[in-house]
Amino acid sequence: MTLKTQLDDRPRLDEHPGDGVTRGSTRMEIFADAVFAIAFTPPIVEITLPEVGSDLGRQLLALWPSYLGYALSTLVIGTYWVQHHFAGALFRTTGHRFLLATLIFVAAIASIAIPTRAFAEHIQDPIDRVVGAKFYAVALAATSVIWWFRWRTARVTGDLDERLDAAYVIRLDQHYLREAAAMVVAAILVFFSWELGLALAGATTLYQLRPPETPLYVNQAPVIEEEL
Repeated sequence: MTLKTQLDDRPRLDEHPGDGVTRGSTRMEIFADAVFAIAFTPPIVEITLPEVGSDLGRQLLALWPSYLGYALSTLVIGTYWVQHHFAGALFRTTGHRFLLATLIFVAAIASIAIPTRAFAEHIQDPIDRVVGAKFYAVALAATSVIWWFRWRTARVTGDLDERLDAAYVIRLDQHYLREAAAMVVAAILVFFSWELGLALAGATTLYQLRPPETPLYVNQAPVIEEEL
């Protein structure tokens, strides 16, 4: 790919009329990555170690609900970061509506530790753990739906790379829709059986860790930015 071709292939600032100034996706990715990095911090700093002079071994074991909260938080945040890292390579531009959808998504990621702790830290209480499970499952469903909404926004506004194969984009669209639907079903199921609801939500989350399909392009694939 020659330098002239690269320059001619750059997105225009007026590429999407009525959607504000159109830019590349680099700044958005940097901002989102920063939010993900910060979101990893609260789950671990909230774990308070026993004081000096206590039965350290017993006290450390008693903290297992906090360890569970940390594990669940990092699993969800990490899973979405992996998906975000993959999908970020498919976005070519960022208009106003797509940026707003991204802000909603990162806000959901930044707050996911709260419902996670509400469930994990009350798991030993027969009544409170049911309430916490409902809160947690609904939050997971909302985050999944917001992820799908962000993806759909990018499709509608034309911020996806137009060089992508149409059938490939449709498959991704269906994949994200199925994930969101499964999470919504889990959120509904949790009101009848918190164990089954969270089991479905957990299975759906783990399924997202499988390697995604390699992007397909209608012509030459773009050069990876770091290699320019």
